[in-house]
Amino acid sequence: MYLEVCMEKLISVIDKIVRALLAILFGIVSFCVLVQIIARYTPPEVLTAPWTDEMTRLFFLYTVMLGAPWAILYHSYASIDVIAGRLKGRTRVLLDIFVDLVIIVVAVVGIPQANLYFGVGQVSKSTSLQINLGLFYVVPLVIFTLTVLCGTLDIWRNVKKLRGGNEA
Repeated sequence: MYLEVCMEKLISVIDKIVRALLAILFGIVSFCVLVQIIARYTPPEVLTAPWTDEMTRLFFLYTVMLGAPWAILYHSYASIDVIAGRLKGRTRVLLDIFVDLVIIVVAVVGIPQANLYFGVGQVSKSTSLQINLGLFYVVPLVIFTLTVLCGTLDIWRNVKKLRGGNEA
């Protein structure tokens, strides 16, 4: 019981941090796009912002990197629930566990490939900012790793529902 309470508190703290980071990252993306739009209609001698394209892409990728795996915990990802929508109780929870397991398997299979992809990016630099492309290429590796973590946490929550007999 104590472990479950600690785990829920930890998830709650991490959830607040991730949500704050997502808001900040989305704000940065919005700012970069705004600067890009203003620069497009401003004479080049007044304002040029070639960096906004790469910064927008980088921070958008980081937003997805954190948000996509986190959506697993809240079942906020896109899904077709023709069958799942009709299921209730224990059967629905078992289906959710199965879906999480499939997602985890795909992520685990993707981790070695994402690591190779990251290695390729570490030896290149971006065109306008001259930053290491490893900052971009690390995204799939982190997404897959966070997906395994979030999928595991969701399975843990669902098993807890099954043991407690709660209706899903």
